[in-house]
Amino acid sequence: MDRRMDRRLPHLMPAPVPPGGVGSRVEDGRILSSRQKRRQVASACENCRKRKEKCDDKRPTCGACARRGVICNNETKDDDSAATTALRARNATLKQENEQFRELFSLLHRLSAREGQELLSRLRAAEEPMQVLRVVQEATLLLSNPSSPPTSAVLDSRLERIDLLALRESSIRVDARPWTTVAGDGLVSELISSFFTWDDAFFLPIIDRDAFLNDMRSGNPAAAKFCSPFLVNAMCASRCYTSRRTKSFCSVSKRDLSLDFLNEAKKLLDLENGRASICAVQGLTLLFSVSAYRGTDRAGMLYRFAAYEMFNRLNVEATYNEIRDDPTKTLNRNILSKLAWGLFCFESIVAYVYLQISMIPPPNIPRPFERPPELTGGGAMQNVDIFGNPHTKHSKSPPYVTGALYLACDVTLMLYSSMEWNIKSESMYGTAEDLEVRRRKLRELRLWTERLPPNMRDDINFTPQTCHLSSYVNEVLISILRPLNPLTEIEPGWTAKALCLHYCKIEIDNMERFVEIYTLRDYACINICGAYNSILILVFHMNDPAVHEMFTKASRLILQTGADFPMSRFILQGIKAMSWSLKISIPPPARQYYFNLGKEKSEFRDIPISFALPEQNNVRKLLTDSSRPKGRVEDMGTLLSKWSAMSIE
Repeated sequence: MDRRMDRRLPHLMPAPVPPGGVGSRVEDGRILSSRQKRRQVASACENCRKRKEKCDDKRPTCGACARRGVICNNETKDDDSAATTALRARNATLKQENEQFRELFSLLHRLSAREGQELLSRLRAAEEPMQVLRVVQEATLLLSNPSSPPTSAVLDSRLERIDLLALRESSIRVDARPWTTVAGDGLVSELISSFFTWDDAFFLPIIDRDAFLNDMRSGNPAAAKFCSPFLVNAMCASRCYTSRRTKSFCSVSKRDLSLDFLNEAKKLLDLENGRASICAVQGLTLLFSVSAYRGTDRAGMLYRFAAYEMFNRLNVEATYNEIRDDPTKTLNRNILSKLAWGLFCFESIVAYVYLQISMIPPPNIPRPFERPPELTGGGAMQNVDIFGNPHTKHSKSPPYVTGALYLACDVTLMLYSSMEWNIKSESMYGTAEDLEVRRRKLRELRLWTERLPPNMRDDINFTPQTCHLSSYVNEVLISILRPLNPLTEIEPGWTAKALCLHYCKIEIDNMERFVEIYTLRDYACINICGAYNSILILVFHMNDPAVHEMFTKASRLILQTGADFPMSRFILQGIKAMSWSLKISIPPPARQYYFNLGKEKSEFRDIPISFALPEQNNVRKLLTDSSRPKGRVEDMGTLLSKWSAMSIE
């Protein structure tokens, strides 16, 4: 039977071998076929699934559909299932980790035995080894010092500690890259936090925080609309001046981070090629503020003018009106409105330093800032932190008062009106008509102040914002009185001089109180404004012993800020030159604050500071010469240069 079956079965020939191929191979004692298995595909096309055929997943038409001549959906199908997406993400993560581990291995290979041992010790102590690698990479970038081997700087534990502490204690945490390569995540996070803690609260409220941070955290400069590398570097440069941790880093690394951020911002500005954008306007404004802090505002004026020219090109109000009623454009409206009103407030404060009216007129669009609850019918609210939560002793920011910026806009409008009248009435100062207008403006401002909610009053609720608001109000009051003869009677028993000295005392007492409560560990430049406005009044009345104590306090407070802002030392040098030109000696208690200000008299040949001087006859006479254009406002730098040229001490 078996023999008959064997005769019926045909003999099988071996499988054909491909040209140049190998028919079979022996592995683990088994014979494996050389025929390749069918390629596995993620999913079949719709036709093959219905017919339960094998699909080769070719694009745009699979083989089975091509043979049958039917339309295949392979070209348009989405075969990225959740599982496939997860696998791809996992694959990308593993590739990144592999690259990082290779980089870590390469670093260990390059280090000396001692440095390698130190790095291994840190890896053993770290919970996440990649964090150690990241710190080392940032330190390598930050401390590329040609005078010493880079590996020595990389492993400086003091710098690592400074950056890690900055990151841990920052209220806002961001990644430095790809926005800046000047500093690491910790210092950049601290500087960004510092800007929104201090400058955004009153002095420079021009950037929408949420929009900026959302774009920055996306890590995609190409797609970002409200954050840019230029803006980030300009922002960091502006906040380095009062950052104690940044100064510690600079002391150890022997670098000037503020200058590094500034230079990086300038390079990035060149790449903008004059293109008008919201970020460019904001960044240019910050670069001007940096030039003022450095005492080089004369050179920095180009940033101020460029920012406002670009702002006009953006035509913010027209753009706002186009989207005024679009419910999907709320964020865009807030961004545009904050830029317009914030820039108007900032420019008004800046212009007053030069005794000018704001170059930006009052916006004709709604304010973006929240109204004080009392003005909307709500009850009084407690102070809040930077994120709007109730402020406590554990908060990482000073207390804020809801509605303070809305009221600051009111004060800015009154300052604009006062400066407008000063220009219009220049030929009639002190006449009956002029005095009537000024008295009316004083009454309006006082009435506005009396109507402030209790939590907006610095004598009841002393916060940085209420302190700045009070100082701003006094600035407007002084702007109304400054053009008048000091002996002009404004109201029964009060001359222009007496009222100005009264407001100066409030300003100086407020700054002294601020330093006592909040210290000068970190603060905004606007803190100096009160003492600066006051000392420019007091210097003309130093023959009156009643002003000596106030003058001494103002000098001391300004000098305290000189450790952070170089302009403060220039201001004191200017006051010293003014006292010399007026032939009035600086009061003995204040003289100690006018020594060792950083420059000898002979060096004041071309001072780059251009803060305007008050119009007083003796100073004007000194500054008048045949080459000065008529109507030009002279500045502190000019006075210092002339003082330097004189031989009389």
